[in-house]
Amino acid sequence: MSSKRPSPTRLSAHLAVCAGASVSLYIYDDRSPILTLSTGDVTVTIALSKTDLDPTAMKFARDLADAAARFAADCQRFTAHPNTGDGETSGPTVPPVSRAA
Repeated sequence: MSSKRPSPTRLSAHLAVCAGASVSLYIYDDRSPILTLSTGDVTVTIALSKTDLDPTAMKFARDLADAAARFAADCQRFTAHPNTGDGETSGPTVPPVSRAA
């Protein structure tokens, strides 16, 4: 028997934002928070036990919040300046996320 930890399962899912899409945050007095993203038949839950809240987990949480804020700002940019139909598009822009742990 090997003592090597198995590789984590990787899953990719497209979360189409539709009328039933939702984001929920559950905060408790005695445990860490739970974040859920739901749309259609797909639900993604992000939860960490209190013992997992090390600097790496905290960096992930801050990076997630930062990316979500940038995502919302960029969506707002498109609603403020809709495509004029001139056929010009720009490639994806992914600014680096770097925060101290």
